[in-house]
Amino acid sequence: MVEHCGLTFTGEHIRQARAERDREPFRSAWAFLLEQEQTGALSAAQWNALRYRFDDDTAVGERAVRMLLDLGVGYNGEVLDQLTTLLALAQTFEMLRDHPAFDQPAPTAWLESLAVTVSDFHHAADRLSPLEQLWLGTLNIAAGVVLEREDWFEAGADIYRQTIHDDVRPEGFLPQAVDGRDGGSLFRQLLSVKALVLSAEIAAHAGADLWGYAIRGVSVMTACAYLFFYYYYPEKWRWDTLVEGEAPRLFREHGGFLELVNRRARPRDARLMLDELRPIYDVTGGGLTTLTHGVPTRRGLFK
Repeated sequence: MVEHCGLTFTGEHIRQARAERDREPFRSAWAFLLEQEQTGALSAAQWNALRYRFDDDTAVGERAVRMLLDLGVGYNGEVLDQLTTLLALAQTFEMLRDHPAFDQPAPTAWLESLAVTVSDFHHAADRLSPLEQLWLGTLNIAAGVVLEREDWFEAGADIYRQTIHDDVRPEGFLPQAVDGRDGGSLFRQLLSVKALVLSAEIAAHAGADLWGYAIRGVSVMTACAYLFFYYYYPEKWRWDTLVEGEAPRLFREHGGFLELVNRRARPRDARLMLDELRPIYDVTGGGLTTLTHGVPTRRGLFK
């Protein structure tokens, strides 16, 4: 049975964050959550939903419910922004769906709007770019959980598997992401890996193992390892000429998935990167993932 909690995290993640509240990286993440405010409408709604879910703040949760209902599910903008925004909205709803302020028929109406919007993207799938199709797959998995639509969930999982099978090269790059020399290759590679990681994590909490899906040794971790190298050595990126400072900026803005990867596999190459970026907040990448997916630092050699 799916635990309706937060899409990328479960009650166990919440219990750990509370139990390890005085240890890093949770200490800094808790301070960030409780002492900072988010100004954008979407991030503010998600932020308050996180406070409700992790700090059990019912009053803040009620504010988040009102924000979410005001936002609705419509968004006029670039297709990729629409898809990533819908994912963030779906996660926010999952964090709030048991809040007492979410009286009927508000949840039903919101869920119906989400279903209609996702269906519209299905009808337009043939016109989407490869990156947009990949994010539609992630949205399918998320909407499948939120709406309890197994067919959508499986459709998203199929897109994930097909991407690993056909598109991720043994070195870790996705040709459709890095080709073009138009200045956007690192962004597309980063967003592609982010979509894959989010798909794997959401699916894991619904009982499907996409993290472990591999073809001839190639998996989502292959694509992650490829990216990690260029955080440290952006000047070696061979697909484009990067603007100075672009790589760290992109990783900071879209690096929520890094904590998910670290919790899952503890890659050695991620340690310094996480130290530099934490606490990580990525509104379309799982939220405050240092809080939701942090790994406590060791107290000593035998602890």
